Amino acid sequence: MRVSWNSGKWWQRVAVSLAIVLALAATLRVITERAFLAQAGIEGAFATLTPDSSEGTVTMTGRYLPAPYGFSEEKLLLHFAEQIGLVVDGEIREVSYEGRVEHVYEKLAAQAHSLIKVVYLTDKEEYYLCVEITLSGKNTVALTGFREALLHVAKQLKLEETTTALELCGIYHGEIPLAEKDDLTDKLLRELYAQPVYENRENANYTVYAYTGAVEEYLVVGKKKVNVQVAIYYDRNEDCTEVVLASPLGLR
Repeated sequence: MRVSWNSGKWWQRVAVSLAIVLALAATLRVITERAFLAQAGIEGAFATLTPDSSEGTVTMTGRYLPAPYGFSEEKLLLHFAEQIGLVVDGEIREVSYEGRVEHVYEKLAAQAHSLIKVVYLTDKEEYYLCVEITLSGKNTVALTGFREALLHVAKQLKLEETTTALELCGIYHGEIPLAEKDDLTDKLLRELYAQPVYENRENANYTVYAYTGAVEEYLVVGKKKVNVQVAIYYDRNEDCTEVVLASPLGLR
């Protein structure tokens, strides 16, 4: 009986030790997976492409709740521009349409186009802050940083219903064969650890929607999460192919 009791204790210690080792292994695996996902990201995936040229656009829209005693649309626009590092050195235009009034600032620079609006919906008596930034060339990948900056400032301003969209576009001379489109798409999805949700891999309207844990934002489409889009277009007039990587969805 004494030997049996010691043997039982020994097996208990072994079982506990194994459980601890397995738990540590599982924790390490989760940490490692998260580290890989953190390194992935839209910018990292897009950087694997080798297009002849590139451009991209990031947009953000959020509802602004003004103070009860009122505020200045121009001052809000100037403050927002300052916070994202955009120097306002031109006219802020006021434009009226049916149902809304806009205060607009637009700036063109080398390989950059910025647009900021404060929109007032007269019927709903609601204010929205909207921004669109387009970069081209080597600056294109910097848009992912702009997106984070926009969200940070939106949080500071306590914007509600904030949405963003990011679209990076690699432009190739000529038309890309269907097999190469598949290869480029699969490479982008692998880099993002993304799983396809909806696919149309035909030459016309070539589009793949996917989901990845490497990107925080997502939309729910047909009860499925979507936060990555790969779309490939051929422009016959320009004889070039555009490979678009967007999150959560493209802008066109």
